[in-house]
Amino acid sequence: MMRRALRILPVVAVALAALVFALIVGHAPVLRAVGGWLKVEGELQHADAIVVLAGGTPRREATAAAVWKEGWAPQIIISKAYERPDVREMIALGVRKLDQQSEARKVLEAYGVPADRITAIPDVSRTTEPELAMVRDLARKHGYQRLILVTSPHHTRRVRLIWGREAEGGPEGIVIAARERFPFDDWWRRRRAAESVLHEYLGLLVVSLGISHLFR
Repeated sequence: MMRRALRILPVVAVALAALVFALIVGHAPVLRAVGGWLKVEGELQHADAIVVLAGGTPRREATAAAVWKEGWAPQIIISKAYERPDVREMIALGVRKLDQQSEARKVLEAYGVPADRITAIPDVSRTTEPELAMVRDLARKHGYQRLILVTSPHHTRRVRLIWGREAEGGPEGIVIAARERFPFDDWWRRRRAAESVLHEYLGLLVVSLGISHLFR
């Protein structure tokens, strides 16, 4: 009996491997569509300001600087992200010199954006919803009619959904993806990409249900 089991085991292993492979191959188009659905992008139009959403440094800043140089808007707005306690501790110890907002400013300046063209939001935002609410308030204060919102490719749909809610009645927000490559074609085979896709779907769910305030 043991000998027979040992003979069958490799066959079972090969069969299971073939089944897993078939599932992956067969579901690849569906998974690819699931990932690709997250990316939406508006057509660039002249605007009052470009907004760099916190995170994704330096790629989002690089895209914002390029869009600024192309003449689509005269000003760039950067938000202030919540810093984790460990990051704050490293800054206090002098191990890390700058917070995320200061790093974003330095990157923009390194890409050729003058300091007087950068507006920094002073208040901290923990998630995308309060972040965009602060952007909306600043834009309305300055009388802006249209903004270009720059974020990572997989984050664009959630940003568009939130902006539609937070800025109903204006200003207009054109969401564009940072000029970077996200592995939509095989995201499920890459751990970080898979984490990002799953995070976005969770974010879309809690925003749609109106319970995002429960998650911090």
